[in-house]
Amino acid sequence: MSQATHSGRKPTPAIDKLLSRLRSRLVREVWIFGLGHTALALTLILLFAFLVDWTLHVPSGVRIVHLLMLILIPGFVLWRDLISRLRKLPDKSGLAVLVERAHPELKQVLVSAVELSNGDNIQDSEIDRELVDRVISEAEQLAPSLALRETSDPRRARTSFLLGTLGVLSAILTFGLQGDSTRIFFERIAGAGPSWPQRTYLVLEIPLAGELNSTRDELQLSVARGSDLPVVVRTEGRVPDEVTIHFDGGHEVLLGSAGRGVFRTLLRSVQEDISFHVTGGDDRDGTPNASIQVLQPPDVSTIVVQIVPPTYSGLPERLESDRDVSVLANSVVTVFMRPDPLEATGIARLLPRDEVHSLERRPFPRLGAEEEQAPEQVDGLSFELIAQESLRYRFELVDETGLSNPDPGLFGIEVQADRAPQIELLSPTRGEIESVVGGALPLKALASDDFALSRLTWRSVATSSDTEPHLEFELQETEPINPEELSGRQGDRDLIFASRRIDVDELFGTQPPTEGEVFQIDVSAADNREPSHQETRSAPVRLRIVSADEFLRRTQDHLSRVRGKVDALATLMREKQNYTRDLIASLESDEPDRADSSGINTALSGARRVEGDARALSREVASIAEALLYSRIDSRADLMLTKLERRSLKYADRSFHAEPWLELRALQLDGRLGQADFADKLVEIVGVALEISEIDAVEAINGLRRAQDLNDISAQYESLLSVSERQTKAQANVEQLLALLSEWDSYQSLLAATRDLLSRQKNLLERTRQFYKDN
Repeated sequence: MSQATHSGRKPTPAIDKLLSRLRSRLVREVWIFGLGHTALALTLILLFAFLVDWTLHVPSGVRIVHLLMLILIPGFVLWRDLISRLRKLPDKSGLAVLVERAHPELKQVLVSAVELSNGDNIQDSEIDRELVDRVISEAEQLAPSLALRETSDPRRARTSFLLGTLGVLSAILTFGLQGDSTRIFFERIAGAGPSWPQRTYLVLEIPLAGELNSTRDELQLSVARGSDLPVVVRTEGRVPDEVTIHFDGGHEVLLGSAGRGVFRTLLRSVQEDISFHVTGGDDRDGTPNASIQVLQPPDVSTIVVQIVPPTYSGLPERLESDRDVSVLANSVVTVFMRPDPLEATGIARLLPRDEVHSLERRPFPRLGAEEEQAPEQVDGLSFELIAQESLRYRFELVDETGLSNPDPGLFGIEVQADRAPQIELLSPTRGEIESVVGGALPLKALASDDFALSRLTWRSVATSSDTEPHLEFELQETEPINPEELSGRQGDRDLIFASRRIDVDELFGTQPPTEGEVFQIDVSAADNREPSHQETRSAPVRLRIVSADEFLRRTQDHLSRVRGKVDALATLMREKQNYTRDLIASLESDEPDRADSSGINTALSGARRVEGDARALSREVASIAEALLYSRIDSRADLMLTKLERRSLKYADRSFHAEPWLELRALQLDGRLGQADFADKLVEIVGVALEISEIDAVEAINGLRRAQDLNDISAQYESLLSVSERQTKAQANVEQLLALLSEWDSYQSLLAATRDLLSRQKNLLERTRQFYKDN
C-alpha cells in the first residue's frame, strides 16, 4: 500500500509571538544578571587593590598581580554569567516547555502544537490531519491569553544588577572623594609608579639625663651601666597600631600605644652598648638611629660605720664594716664611704622619711690589719646622725662627667631601744595574802636591765584609810647574780636579787596598827637611761591584816583540806604498792620469768604519779608553815624563821625548793632550834611530808628504773623487793603524817577552847569592874 507524505509548515502566529516575547524576556534577564555580576566583581577588585596599595604601599610586583586580577576575574565572570548563558538559551520547543511548566493546565498542548507545526516529515498514514489542525488551532487560541510572569524568576537578575550598581556607585564615590589618591592609584596600577605621600612620622625620644648628642639621623647618648633606659616614640599624622624597635642584633620589641599617639617602653638594666631604630605605619626609613654608650657609673667601694653609744650604757665606741648595723637608741652614728672613683660626690638619702644629708669629705678610718699597713691616708665621704629610729639609707653619687649611679644600694641602721627594766616578784607568790599585827612577810624581787639599774624600791599603799597614803623604801641587793646562771636572762647586763623581811607594824607608819586594814604592796625598778629613767612596777600584792584567832582558824581550815589530800595519797600509795607486790608474786611463782616490761612501766607511771601528788602536798604544807612562821604568832619560833629565811636567800626564782625545809627539819631533830609553842609541830609535819615526796617516792622510782633495765630475774626480784620496802616506809610516813595532823587538830581545838574561856573570863571581869564603878 502506498503512503502519502504531507509536507509544509502550519502557520502559528500567536504561538510564535508568545515564544518571541518569552525569549526576549530571558535575554534581558541574562544581560542584567551578567552585567551586574561583572560590575560587582570589577568594583570589588578595584576597591581591594586601592585599599591594599593605599594602606600598605605595595611594590610593583603586587600591583601587576592586582592588574591581572582586574582583567581576568571580571572577564571570567562576564563569560560565565553573560556570554555562556546567552548561548545556552532554549529553542522554540524549550521555550514551549517553560510555558507549559508555568501553565500545567495546558496538558502539553503548546509543546505538541510547536512540534506538529513543523510537519515536514509527518506522513498522512500515521497522523490524522484533522487532529493536528485541531491541536494547533487550540494552541493558537490559548497563546494570547497565556501570562509569562511565572516562566522565570527575575529577582536574581535584579539583585545582581542592584549589587553591581551599588558597587559601581561605591567605587565612584570612593575614588571621587580621594582625589589625588585616586590619581596616584590608577597611575601606579598602570605602571607609572609614583610614591604615596607619607602619612605617619615617628619622633624618637630618650628622656634620660646624660650626655646627649642629637642630629636628624643619629641620636647618641651616654648612660651608666645598669641604668633603666626609657624609650618614648611620639607620632605625627596617622597613628599606627604598633611601633617596633629594631636592634642591631636582629632583636625586635613591639610597643603598644600609651594613648594620644605616644608609644613607650623601658629597657631595664642596660649592660652594654646598643643601637636601635624604630618603625611604625609607613615610617620605615629607620631614622634617627639611636646609639647608646654604656659607661661605668660611680659606686660605693667600702663602708665603715663609727658607732658611739650613749655614755650611760657603758658600751665602747666601735667601728663596723657591715652593710647593716645595729645600734643602741641615741647613739651617734658616723657613716664613712669610699667612692669609686674617689673624686665622686653626692648625697645620702635616708628612707623612709626621705631626708637628705650632704656628704663631707673626711679621712677614711683605718680598719683591720690591711688598713694599718696602708702607706697613706685616703679620704672618703661621710655623714653623721643621732640614731633614734631604724632607717635605711643610700648614696646618690655623681662623677666628674655628671654620670650618676643608676641603682644605689640600700644600707640599714637598726636602732635597738633601751628596754625598760624587768621585775619579777618572787615572794609573796600569791596576789592576796593575810597576816596579823606584829607579823611579817617575805619580800623577794628579781630585777634586770639590758644596761644598768639605778634603784630598786618597794611601796606600800593603804587602801582602806587615809592616814598614811603610801610608804616607799629602798631595796638592797642581797647577793650579786650572774645573768648567765638564769635561763632567759642572757640579754641582761645588770641583774639584782633583793629580799627584805617587812614588819607589818611599819606599814602603818606613825599610826597604831589595827586589824582589818588592807595594804597594796609592789616593787619598782628604774634603769639609768638618760636624760629620763625608765621605771617598771611589779604586779601588786594585797595584804589584809586579820586577828590572830582568825589567822589560826584559816590555818586550821587549810590543814583540814590537807588532811583530805593525805587520805587520798594514802589510798593511791596502797594501790601502787599492791601492783608492785603482784609483780613480785609473779617472780616467786613455780615457773618464774622476767617481769613484763609493760608491767614495770605501769608501776613506774604510778610511782611518778605518787611523787607528783606528794610534792604538791609538801608544797602546800610548807606554804602553810611559812605563813605561820612569818605571822610570828608563836613568839618562840623566831629562830626557826631566821634559819629558814637565811637558807632561802640563795634561790632567785618562784619555784618551790625543799632543801631549806629539809635543813630546818634536820636542825630541829638535832635540837638546835629550841622549843616553840606550836610552830615546831608544823615544821615536823613539813619534814614528814618532804620525806615522803623527796626520799620515799624518789627511791621507789629509782628502784623501778633499775628493775626495768635488769635482765637477771634474781636481781630484778631484789630490786622490786627494795621498792616494796620503800613503799611500805612511805605508807608508815603517811600514817605518821595523818597522826601529826590529828594531833595538831586536837591541840588547836584545845587552844581555841582555852582562848575562848580566857576571853569569857576577861569579859566577866570587865563587866564586874563596870558594875562596881557604876554602883
